[in-house]
Amino acid sequence: MDEQQGSRIHDDLQGFFRGDLLFDDVTRMLYSTDASIFQVKPMGVAAPQDEDDLRALVRYAGEHRIPLVPRGAGTGMAGEALGSGLVVDLSRRFRAILDVGADTVHVQAGVTLHALNQRLAQERRRFAPDPSSGVCTLGGMLATNASGAHALKHGYTSAHVVALRAMLDNGDPADVRPLPWPLPPDFPIGHYHDLLTALGVLFEQNHDVLEQSKPRLVHDRCGYRLHGILRDQTLNVPRLLVGSEGTLAIFTEATLRTIPWPEGRALVLLGFESLDQALRAATPALATGPAACELLDRRLLSLARGGHAGDIAALIDSAVEAVLLVEYETDSPEEAKRLALELAGRASHGAHSARQVVPALGDEGQERLWRLREVALPSLYGIKGGAQPTPFIEDVGVPVEALPEFLARVQEIFKESEVTGSFLVHAGTGQVHARPFLDLQRQEDVAKLSPLAEKVHTLALTLGGTISSQHGTGLARTPWVARQFGPLYPLLRQVKSIFDPRGIFNPGKIVDPDASAPVWPLRGAAAVEPEPRALRWQALEVAMESNHCNGCGQCRSETPGGRMCPIFRATHDEAAAPRAKANLLRHLLLTPTDTLSIASDEVRAVADLCVNCKMCAFECPARVNIPKLMLEAKAANVAKHGLDRGRWFFSRLQDAARWGSKIPLFMNLLLQSRLSRWLFGRLFGLATRRRLPRFARHTFLAQAARAGWTKKPENGKPQVALFVDLYANHFDPSVAEAATRVLQHHGFDVVVPADQTSSGLEALAQGDIETTRELAALNLRAFAELARQGTPIVCLEPSAALMLRQDYLEFLDDVDARAVAAQTVEFTAFLHGLDQAGAFRADLQPLVGAIGYHIPCHMKALHGPLAGPRLLGKIPGLRIHTLDVSCSGMAGTFGLEQKNYGASLTAGQPMLDELRRLDGATGAAECSSCRIQMEDGAGKRALHPAQYLAIAYGLMPELAGRLKRPFRSLVL
Repeated sequence: MDEQQGSRIHDDLQGFFRGDLLFDDVTRMLYSTDASIFQVKPMGVAAPQDEDDLRALVRYAGEHRIPLVPRGAGTGMAGEALGSGLVVDLSRRFRAILDVGADTVHVQAGVTLHALNQRLAQERRRFAPDPSSGVCTLGGMLATNASGAHALKHGYTSAHVVALRAMLDNGDPADVRPLPWPLPPDFPIGHYHDLLTALGVLFEQNHDVLEQSKPRLVHDRCGYRLHGILRDQTLNVPRLLVGSEGTLAIFTEATLRTIPWPEGRALVLLGFESLDQALRAATPALATGPAACELLDRRLLSLARGGHAGDIAALIDSAVEAVLLVEYETDSPEEAKRLALELAGRASHGAHSARQVVPALGDEGQERLWRLREVALPSLYGIKGGAQPTPFIEDVGVPVEALPEFLARVQEIFKESEVTGSFLVHAGTGQVHARPFLDLQRQEDVAKLSPLAEKVHTLALTLGGTISSQHGTGLARTPWVARQFGPLYPLLRQVKSIFDPRGIFNPGKIVDPDASAPVWPLRGAAAVEPEPRALRWQALEVAMESNHCNGCGQCRSETPGGRMCPIFRATHDEAAAPRAKANLLRHLLLTPTDTLSIASDEVRAVADLCVNCKMCAFECPARVNIPKLMLEAKAANVAKHGLDRGRWFFSRLQDAARWGSKIPLFMNLLLQSRLSRWLFGRLFGLATRRRLPRFARHTFLAQAARAGWTKKPENGKPQVALFVDLYANHFDPSVAEAATRVLQHHGFDVVVPADQTSSGLEALAQGDIETTRELAALNLRAFAELARQGTPIVCLEPSAALMLRQDYLEFLDDVDARAVAAQTVEFTAFLHGLDQAGAFRADLQPLVGAIGYHIPCHMKALHGPLAGPRLLGKIPGLRIHTLDVSCSGMAGTFGLEQKNYGASLTAGQPMLDELRRLDGATGAAECSSCRIQMEDGAGKRALHPAQYLAIAYGLMPELAGRLKRPFRSLVL
């Protein structure tokens, strides 16, 4: 794109477009990829505020012949949401569920499938199509005519559409529904009338051609759906538009049919010694009328055994090479049970007997077995380095009876091409997701793409199949559409010209690929490493990590219980999604420029959207270490530009806390003053509305010195070392005192090294590696000898435990660092170990009440037991409600900053709402930042689990009074 042209378009649109207009290089990079292997840099991104905004945008684009590329979640694998024009992001604001009826729902295009089904679950209903990516938007599902594992019973999205609202090429919105043909005399005259008339005449004139060329497959979504559009004097325009991939119109709303949850469900797992046996067993299974029939091959099973489904996969016989999952949905539990047991009985004997048969009749058992399927495919992307599963021929469909021949011959093609592959097969519908393992950084593997596609697609068409059965046509398959449609291809082109004569809607897809662009514009791979590097990396590890993101979009998930990414959940901004950060870094390492580098402020703005919660590294299917990549980017920025005043302040909170602790009464009065808070906000960016913890009269380290806890005892008792960190030392010493007394109550001597300091998390979050390294060195000197002696180092903060166990090792290649890491344990995990050994003391006094126990992100990132709720559950009379629904949103210092205050509360809203709903309950969390958010955001007092235990053991009964202390000011 010519920069002057982009600037002109931006300036023109600013005059009337109220949504977001993003023409900067960073945003264009972020939207240049999706979940496919392709990359096309757009001229810019427009996120309309509402339908009026979109109407104005389409009219402008039509007048100036500017291509528009509609985009939802960007989870498509065919590149259907990529283009060199203006990307129209409908996922930011078109997110309303407008109406829920008895058997229909009215939604905007940006609503995600997960959000819709979460709402419908309240009515015990659901939207039937179930693609594996629940983060996809309804607009995207309509554009690709999505289906899923249960297409065998429920078909495609088009089967569940009542009506659409779509923006036409001239900017007119149209309410699209089946209409009588010819059009009734009272139908409004206008552009839509003209379009419908031309369409109806076209189908009338081509009736005989269409009758002679009926598709051989039911499950075929290639190109435009031509058959059944004009039938029984009805013009079914929704049937035509659904699956058109934004090339004919842009969807804004849809009215969809919903279905009830089945009364009966049952699942049977059948294990076979070969892929061929599993395929041949599918035919008799299909005769029993299942809702789904899925086949997983040997490679997928192997990956599942080593992944999150390892506990289930381990139950599968090691001799099993392929698995069929056959599910029934019926009107009664008895009927589902009968069908499942009959299939299990037949599969145990006869010509197609299985080596292993596992029926699952209850909900829990079914969910466990389905987890094999749900985890196996994402597990493919956990393989780092070298050849990767590559989606470009993964959407072929053939007649079910041709599956054995097709798969056998595809395996031969792979063998001839010297590649291996994996297969997930919808055995009931003939849809085959084949992914060859290729290393697209090697030119010899890139050279195999086109020949493989040619051979596999030709084979599918020869067997009466389709090149696109589920995932869309897009850039990946458009070159083969003309061959599949043959004499009907000119009809596809005429449909396109009727709806979009100026070619502004997603050009180059389905028909008329762009002859001036590469047939397959492959995404590049990072080839260089940033220098110098602030953190410790293996050779080429930075490039490998950034290359490894496949763009699947799971990091855009907003499902309850999931955590990545809290900032994306709050903002719905693509730049906040972890995949955006990996893509950006990959771009920069692939094509470094003088104007944009890893150290630039533009990149820093994206990096600041990572709050180091580590949940993407924990939940990402590809396990891309986004937090470490973004810390490297922040550090590069600090090395080049230094710290501005706000970042300097938050980086040195330890120093600020130390000075504040010298004059605590004055500081607490100062922080209660709105004028002072305004001044702190202007100077350092401190949130003016955030309730802050009050400074303690004496630090815990001072108290520990007076109590003699800073000296090593010589009485022979087992001992532990206590790491205190900033909050418990300066703001709430009772946390550390409670932990000390509880540990002493269990027979331990507690050593509190006097020269310890903050873990350095605050400095690390700002990219201030030098300050973090200095603090780390102090702590290692304080704890290294104890660690070498085998003394457990107990941390009160999960974040501190992460710093000592993981993060110090990222920038220190040090024997002491490794020793301290090996001995570090979080407080509740340490007590859990005592409980497992039968050494946890049970002399707990009753506490009557309820606790909302939030699970912090860093507790999950420690990969240890989430033991806190179970420990407090041992206190008689105490009711524990575990709140594992979202991040708290505080994210260390993120929520302390003025610019992030609103996003912080939005990110934590699910947890805060749950806490508010617990009448009379108080809060609990291991993390001090999370407790601050609970108190400020929900108005509920919150304590560390050590404090509750100290109350229940009778060690610090005075703490109970804090739970009733009212909130009076800006200081907690």
